[in-house]
Amino acid sequence: MTKDLTTIDKYAIMNPDTNVVDVINLNLGGESLSIGDLDHIKTPVAGSLMWSLPSTAGEENVKEFEAIIIHSQIQRTFWASEFSGGGSPPDCFSNDATTGIGDPGGQCSKCPNNEYGSSKGGSGRGKACSTKRIMFIVRPNSLLPTILRVPVGSLKNSRKYLQGLSSENKRFFSVVTKIGLEKDKNQDQIEFSKMTFASVGAVDDITAIEAYREAIMPYLKQAASTIDPGEI
Repeated sequence: MTKDLTTIDKYAIMNPDTNVVDVINLNLGGESLSIGDLDHIKTPVAGSLMWSLPSTAGEENVKEFEAIIIHSQIQRTFWASEFSGGGSPPDCFSNDATTGIGDPGGQCSKCPNNEYGSSKGGSGRGKACSTKRIMFIVRPNSLLPTILRVPVGSLKNSRKYLQGLSSENKRFFSVVTKIGLEKDKNQDQIEFSKMTFASVGAVDDITAIEAYREAIMPYLKQAASTIDPGEI
């Protein structure tokens, strides 16, 4: 059965008594918020259509879930040798998909590692520099955002969704987004799981969301400037 979507008034961040900055400062003792401090949601592998979501009770398996997107940005990561998930940091990293930091560094648009066909692994059809979208999303029962990594196979769907909202003059944080999964195959006919995105309604109190974003964004920008521990 598909999990019922939660109505807007059930979101913890909609509580007028919420002060997320006070909560962060109290619990972290003045330390900056890093991307590793937040819960992460990864895309399932091998064409699975079930999410495994972090929760206080462990993990929750659902076909789809709903959230409010608070912040979204493209990042790039490059390893000079083929990345095997072994634990070494990338040789070059860009948290804005524009300027690389490290080796080779510089403008991403002019980097040969950002060209199709530069991939060192597999058929070499892809890019040597990996591109992903990082979304900071807020789920109903949480005051802090959760990290949703949107891998290259789902980038087109995420971009199409965000562009669709733009064409309707809607900001991504002004709607509740339902995030699901569908199966697809790559050029080698290997199945993988692709994210799907759909708006399921407008946020009733946009003022509360704007206030929350204003308070949390400095922390999110600081967190997004750090390397994603899920790739190290």
